[in-house]
Amino acid sequence: MKRHVKEWLQVGRAQTWPATFLLVMTPLLTGNCSFLQIVIIGALTWLIHVTSFGHNSLLDAAMMYDQRDPSKKHHPLISGAIKLHQAHNIIHWSLALLSIACALLTFFWALNPTVALICLIGWISFGHAYNDGLSKESLLGFLAISLCMTAMGGWGWFLSNHNLNSAGIIYLVYVFFCILYQISYSGFVKEMQVHEKSNILTKMGAHLDVDWKGEKTFVPGKAHIYACLIKGTGIIFGIMLCWLNYSVERLVITVILTVLIITMLYCTTITRKYERGKELFRMSIMEILTIYLPIPLMLGAVDATILMSIGILYFFLINLVLWGKPYPRV
Repeated sequence: MKRHVKEWLQVGRAQTWPATFLLVMTPLLTGNCSFLQIVIIGALTWLIHVTSFGHNSLLDAAMMYDQRDPSKKHHPLISGAIKLHQAHNIIHWSLALLSIACALLTFFWALNPTVALICLIGWISFGHAYNDGLSKESLLGFLAISLCMTAMGGWGWFLSNHNLNSAGIIYLVYVFFCILYQISYSGFVKEMQVHEKSNILTKMGAHLDVDWKGEKTFVPGKAHIYACLIKGTGIIFGIMLCWLNYSVERLVITVILTVLIITMLYCTTITRKYERGKELFRMSIMEILTIYLPIPLMLGAVDATILMSIGILYFFLINLVLWGKPYPRV
């Protein structure tokens, strides 16, 4: 891969596209849509993802947050490999054009265009609010991105469904708690060395202990209770999806993935030696398990298998290409 292309994909965090792809495609495939619509919307999610996550990277760099983070020195916007002037022009124009494209697509394709457009507005507005400063300045900034991603799932639902049924409601609540954990717990554990104003975990007693050798130990304080409550609530809604669309196969999948999620929950909430690379890997595994749980509970075996295979293969392959590791160096 040419270096300049690779650097732009690093800025856009292209490796995490499966999260956006799966959160839109799972509800989309529960309703009525053509193969052409599936392909176009799937491709559009990639463009939206790299642009919106690139916007987050750009604002963090432009507002000088990432300059104070030693783990971000290798990022293209910090190293100077990509200039801020260039990134501002490309990313902001792209965001504007993609917003119009999504609005037109919604108007002409959505089975419920009114509610789908409301979801699209929520997706864009909460995403901008988070990227534009709430992620670093507000203790409740994580609510903005949780609502942003939930609205994104709602957009996917109303593109192919007229109404929100019980499965849709449960799925969207599940998405909210999935992102809430990912951002307000895993994300802040990842950034414990930076002392961000928005890190709510520090208010719960979470901190790093440094011994005389310079080795760091993560002490969760009462944050482990917070993490267990959020993830536990998400698991309950996942079990509700299984009950709503019950089959023996779905029960087995739910049990296996729930056990793995609880195992990872334990690993990420105990006092432990703090190594950022390992924290990133644990965070990635937890995110994959949590996002994957509802897919086979919402869709048929063929559709679920195709989506999950695309997600897992893409994630690890692109990480290796962009970062040289099976997890992102972000």
